[in-house]
Amino acid sequence: MKFASLAMLASLLVAGCAVTTPPDVLPALNPADPVMGVRDTHYHPVIADYRHREPVDPENWRRLNDKLSPTNNGAGS
Repeated sequence: MKFASLAMLASLLVAGCAVTTPPDVLPALNPADPVMGVRDTHYHPVIADYRHREPVDPENWRRLNDKLSPTNNGAGS
């Protein structure tokens, strides 16, 4: 058990001393470079599907459950 953890620690130390550098993840983009151009932007409204709702009084929850139930009233458990 101790040997396995020491071997893992040694492999991490050896991997940390690697000579190669990691590849560039992002390309070297400069926002001030006029060659890069301007990206096209689109307007997306945030509240496109907004519907105004008002608070309502509580309903009878048993009647609401019966109305939304897929089975007939009294069938099942």
